[in-house]
Amino acid sequence: MRKMLLPLTAEPASAWTIAGRFVVLAALCLGASSASRQLAIPPSVVSALWPPSAVALCGLLAWGWQMIPAIWLGCVLAAFLAGIPPQTAALVGLGNALEPVIALLLMHRVFRRGSDLYHYDRVFKFIGIAAASAMISATVGTSALALTDPIDRGPFAVNWLTWWLGNSSAIVIVVPLLMSWNAGASIAWTPRKRIEAAAFAILLPATSQLAFSRIGGELDLSYLCLPFILWAAFRFSLCTVTLTTGLICVIATWNTTHGLGPFASSDLNTSYLVLMTFTGVVGTMGLVLAGLVHRYREAERSLRAERDMLELRVQERTEGLASELAQRRRVEAELADAQHLAGIGSWLWDPVRRTVHWSDELYRIVGAERGSFVPDPTSCLALIHPDDLAQVEQAIRQGSTERTPFELEHRLLTLQGETRIVLSRGQAAHADDGKLRIHGTVQDITKARGTEASRREAESRYRTLVEVSPDAILVQQDSRFVFANEAAVHLLGASSPQEVIGRSIYDFIHPSYHELVQERLLYLEDGEQVLSLEERLVRLDGSEVDVEVNSAPFQHDGRSASLFIMRDITERRRSVEQMAYLAHYDSLTGLPNRMLFHQRLEHALHLAERPGQTLEILFLDLDRFKNINDTLGHATGDLVLKETALRLQGILRDSDTVARLGGDEFVVLVENIDEPHRGGKIAEKILNAFKAPFLHEHEPLSISTSIGIASYPDDGRDASTLLKNADIAMYRAKELGRNNFCYYSPELNRHSTERLIMEFALSTAIQNAQLFLLYQPKVDLLTNRITGMEALLRWRHPTLGLIAPDKFIPLAEETGLIIPIGYWAIREACAQNRKWQDYNTTRLRVAVNLSLRQLNDSSLIENIRAILDETDLDPRYLELEITETAVMSNPDKASALLNELRAMNISVAIDDFGTGYSSLAYLKQFPIRAVKIDRSFVQGIPANHDDSAITKAIINLAHSLECSVIAEGAETQQQYDFLRDHDCDSVQGYYFSEPMSADSFGDLLRTQTTLTMH
Repeated sequence: MRKMLLPLTAEPASAWTIAGRFVVLAALCLGASSASRQLAIPPSVVSALWPPSAVALCGLLAWGWQMIPAIWLGCVLAAFLAGIPPQTAALVGLGNALEPVIALLLMHRVFRRGSDLYHYDRVFKFIGIAAASAMISATVGTSALALTDPIDRGPFAVNWLTWWLGNSSAIVIVVPLLMSWNAGASIAWTPRKRIEAAAFAILLPATSQLAFSRIGGELDLSYLCLPFILWAAFRFSLCTVTLTTGLICVIATWNTTHGLGPFASSDLNTSYLVLMTFTGVVGTMGLVLAGLVHRYREAERSLRAERDMLELRVQERTEGLASELAQRRRVEAELADAQHLAGIGSWLWDPVRRTVHWSDELYRIVGAERGSFVPDPTSCLALIHPDDLAQVEQAIRQGSTERTPFELEHRLLTLQGETRIVLSRGQAAHADDGKLRIHGTVQDITKARGTEASRREAESRYRTLVEVSPDAILVQQDSRFVFANEAAVHLLGASSPQEVIGRSIYDFIHPSYHELVQERLLYLEDGEQVLSLEERLVRLDGSEVDVEVNSAPFQHDGRSASLFIMRDITERRRSVEQMAYLAHYDSLTGLPNRMLFHQRLEHALHLAERPGQTLEILFLDLDRFKNINDTLGHATGDLVLKETALRLQGILRDSDTVARLGGDEFVVLVENIDEPHRGGKIAEKILNAFKAPFLHEHEPLSISTSIGIASYPDDGRDASTLLKNADIAMYRAKELGRNNFCYYSPELNRHSTERLIMEFALSTAIQNAQLFLLYQPKVDLLTNRITGMEALLRWRHPTLGLIAPDKFIPLAEETGLIIPIGYWAIREACAQNRKWQDYNTTRLRVAVNLSLRQLNDSSLIENIRAILDETDLDPRYLELEITETAVMSNPDKASALLNELRAMNISVAIDDFGTGYSSLAYLKQFPIRAVKIDRSFVQGIPANHDDSAITKAIINLAHSLECSVIAEGAETQQQYDFLRDHDCDSVQGYYFSEPMSADSFGDLLRTQTTLTMH
C-alpha cells in the first residue's frame, strides 16, 4: 500500500481492468457512504466521521485520475438513495469528487514517496491538506443541501462544520491506515507477541466502549483510550496505530450520535464541536505519534544496519588477513610441492657470514635430513663430484665477480654415495643491507637424462621400424608428401623417395576415389582418425594396385600433418573375389552352385507369381557315374562332369540356368515358358546331346543321364518342394531304364515314399533275419548229373511279403547295402555247402554273385578268406560269378583281383556274357573257369536266328579260351536240345529245377544225383 502514492498518470491497464476498477470503486464509495450515514445525528444527514472521503482519495492514489467518474457516480447514488433530489445529489457528488482530486494534487507537491508522511515536520502538512480538501467538499455539499427547498437540512454553519471535520478526520485517520498496511510485515510474531496482540484486540474496543458510554455515569473517561495509542505505537506497527485511532474515533462517534458518552449533550452543536475536536486531536496525535515512532524505528534500523556493516567489514578484514596468511602458507607448501615434483631445490649463500640455507627439496636431493646435516661452503663443495668441482668453483667465482647468472650441469654425490646429475643455476646480488648474497637452485635431472637417452633409443627404434615396415608409411603436410619409407617408394612404383616427396596424394589416387580422399582429409583437419578405408592407387608406371589405408592426424616438425599407412591388398581382394565366386559357382565346371541356384530359383518363383507366368525344373543325374569314378578314377569323372556342363550350356537359352548341385547332379531352371511341356523338349535335347561318346584317352565312353521334371505351380510352389519332386521324377526315370526323362506326378511321390520305406527296411533285413538263400542246380548236359548250384538271394518282408530280387537288388547296389548283404550271402552259401558235405560224399561247387561294388572293395580278398576260414569250406568249392560289365569297367584291376582269387583256388565265372562290351584281348588274359550265357539269348533259341547265332558263337569262343559254358534260363526241350547239340557243357533253368530251399536241395542230393527233365 505504500506504493499507492503514484504519478498523475496511472499504470497502463486493459479496458476490462479499468472497467472492473471503476465498478469496484463506485461500489466502495456507495457502501461507505451508506454506512457512514449511520453515524449522523438526526435530523442531519452529515456525519462527524466520513470514511468515503478517504476511500475516494485512496482510489485515486491506487488507480489514477481515470477513477474520478467512479467516485462521482458512487457518491451521487449514495446521496440519491438518502432521499436527496437528483440535482442536489449531483452537486454533492461533484463536491465529493473534487475533494480527493485537490488532496491528491497537494500530496504530489508535498510528498515524494509514501514514507514522507511519517516525518513529524510533514504530518501537519498532511493534516492541512486534509482540512483544505475537505473544505471543498463541505462547501459544495452544504451549499447544495442549503439550496434544497422545502426540506430543512439543519443550520448551514453546523452542517458545514460537521461535514468539514468529518471528511478531514476520515482522511487523517483512514488514509495513513491504508498507506501503512504493509508496515506490520516487520513484526516478529512470537507466541508472546501473539498473546499480546490478542489482549490488545480485546481490551481496545472494550475500553473504548467503556469510555464513551454511560457506564461511567457523568465521569469523563475518554482519556482511557489514549494509552492504547502509545501501546500500538511502541509495541506494534504503524498500521496498528492508525487502526487504533480509527477504532477509537468510530466508537466515540457512534456513542455520541446515540446520545451516549462524555461528548453527548442536549446542545447538538456542542456535541458535534466536542466530538469533532476529539477526533481531530486523536487523529492528529496518532499520526504525529506514528511519525515519531516511525522515525525512531527508521533511525534504529539505520543504526543497526550501520553496526552490522561495521561488523561485516571487521569480519571481512579478519577473514582477509586469515586468507592471506593461509594463502601464503599454501603458496609456500605449493612451492615446496612444486620443487619436489620438479626435483628443484633452492639455496642461499652469505659469503660474509659463510652461512648456507637449503630448501627441503635440496636436502632430499643430497639424501640428508634437516637438523642432521648443517650446510656450509665446505660441506657443500664436498658434495660435488671431484671431476666437476673445478668447473663449479669457476662458475661461482665468475658469477660473483661479474654479477651475471650462471648455469651448468655437473654430478653430485649424495650422502648415501649415489651419483646424481644436477643442473645448478645461481646469481649474485646485493641484499637490502647492501651485502652480497648468492642464491640459486639445484635441479635433479638424473631421470630426465635417462629419459632422454631412452627417448633417443626409442626414436632410433621407431625410425628403424618405419624404414623396415612392410606397410607403406607416408606423411603429408601442406597437401604435399614430406616423408615416404622404402615400402611406400616400392608401392608407388618409384625408385627413390625423391620421386614421391613433394607430390600430392591425388597424384597417386585413382580418380574414382578422389571424393573419398577429400572427405577423409577434412576429417584429418578436424583432428579425427580415419581407419581402414580401401582405395585404389595408380603407380608411377600407370599400373593400379588396391590398398587399405589408415590415416590419422600427425605432428611433423612441430606442425600439423597427416599420417598415411597403406597396405597392398590386391591379392587379398583377389582372394576375396575368388572366395565370393567359389561361394556361388562350382569350382570344377564353372556353373552356378546350389546356393546361387537357390537364389535364382527364389527370384524366379517371385516373378512367376504374376499371372500367366510359369517355370520348370529339370533334375539330371548321370547314369552309373560312380562306376566311372571307381573304375577309371576321379580325374576321368571330373572330365566327364566338365564335358557335361559344356554340353548343357551349349543347348540352353541364355535365360535358362544350369547349375551343378553336387556330385553328378545337375539342375536346369527354365523360365518364361511359352509352350506346354517345354521342359520335356529341353530334356530330349539333353538326351540327344549325351548320345555322342565322351572321350577318355582317345577311348570313347558311353554316358547317359536320367532327368526328372517338376513344373510350377502344379508340382510345387516353393523351391524345396519343386527340387524334391524333380528328384523323385528323376529316380523314376532311372527305374524306367535310365537314359530317359519323366515328369513328376503324385503317384511318383508315393512310389518314392515306398522306396524310402524299402531302403530303410533293407538296411535292417540282415539283423531281422529277413534275407534267405535259394539254390538252383547246374546240370551237365551229357550225363544229366548235378555239377553245382547257384545261391540266389531272396527277401521276405513281414508286411510287404516276398520282394522280387529285381526290386531290391538295384536298390542295394545304389545305396551301398549290397556290400554287407553280399558278404552275408557268401558266408551263408559257404556255411550251407559245408553242411551238405558233412553228410554227403558228393562235393559240389556253390556259385555266388559278386557285385561291382564288392569287386571295387579293397578288403574283398581279406573278407572272403575270413569267411572261408570261418565256415571251414575248401576254396575250390566256392565259385564267384561276376558280370561282364563289372569286369570290363576296370580290366586291369579286375585282372589282378581274379588272379588273386585263382591263387586262393577259387573259381570265377563271367555272368550275363554277351550283354556287355568285352574285349577278347582282356578276356583271354582273365583266369576264368566258366562263361554263363545270359538268359536273354537262351530264351530266343532256337527260333530266333540272331540269338541262336550269338549263342553258338559264345560257346565256340568260350571253348577256344578253354572255358566251360553254362546256359542259364533253359525252360524248354527245344532249348535243351539246341544247347546239347552245340556242345554246351551245363545248363541252369526251370527246365530242370526251380530254385529251392537249402533243406529241399539237401534232400535232392541225398536221393539222387541225376535230374529228370520236365
